Amino acid sequence: MKNYVLCTTMEEQSLDTLKRVGSTLDLQNAIVHIVTIVEIKIYNLELAPFVYPSEDQYAEIESSAKMMMNSLATTLGLKQENIRIHCFFDSNRETRIKKYLIDEKADLVVSATRGKHGIDGFFSSSFTDYLCKFSPCDVLVMRPAVN
Repeated sequence: MKNYVLCTTMEEQSLDTLKRVGSTLDLQNAIVHIVTIVEIKIYNLELAPFVYPSEDQYAEIESSAKMMMNSLATTLGLKQENIRIHCFFDSNRETRIKKYLIDEKADLVVSATRGKHGIDGFFSSSFTDYLCKFSPCDVLVMRPAVN
């Protein structure tokens, strides 16, 4: 059985893009991991560090994220026994997903891009760009639907 990892943010555009993956891949005969990684950021405000999100917020964020990822799984028609849903909190999303892909022996990772063009798309520092360069498995990049 194949091991597919769908990486998403909790943005509507990312979730909508991943809803189309069912027409590209046979998800019914695979273990499908739906993963989001909330990046922990540290800011210096008036000489005092401020961490976002704080540990007090983790449970609420994780609950909301899992609800959205379960909705995606339902939309894709996935069997409950073949779904693995995870919400991680880490200061380095790229390192965290690479470790997860190795640990789970993923066959494929799927990432939705934001479809930036022009000067916004010129700088290559995105999460998806990192996956394309350093992923230990194959990568499927899904662009937003063109209207």
